[in-house]
Amino acid sequence: MADTPSAQKSTGTRAVLGRALEQSSLVVALRAPFREDARTRQTARWLSETVRNSFIYRWLTKEPEPEVFVIDLRETWTVGPVIRLLDHVIVGVIPIWNESTFKRGFDLLALQLDHATETRSGQLLIKFLEPPAPPEETNESDGGQVRSDHEE
Repeated sequence: MADTPSAQKSTGTRAVLGRALEQSSLVVALRAPFREDARTRQTARWLSETVRNSFIYRWLTKEPEPEVFVIDLRETWTVGPVIRLLDHVIVGVIPIWNESTFKRGFDLLALQLDHATETRSGQLLIKFLEPPAPPEETNESDGGQVRSDHEE
């Protein structure tokens, strides 16, 4: 059935349309932010690495000590309804936010900040605002060996 003239014509048409679509300016423009060398991917990688290396992220994701109790606040009478309300509101707000002028403004600001971090003064400011490395601690149980908080 695939050898019929109409099937061959539709396959040929599909191939021509596929090539035209691949070379389309719109498709190229839409794919540009997702290329491996694109600034958006580099920025996302940098942001991800910065967040993962931050103190607050390490503190929040650290394994709890055995004598620490974990309470799921979603199951409490006091905080649970507030969290459910926020979950409900956020689902409705996300589409509005994605189309908002504020989001476009924040995206533009992020792009400008990204450009600024590549300047000499931007690099200097980053070095100035970067927190110092955590001090090394001596662990008595390990025979006085020095260990860093990053090693766990």
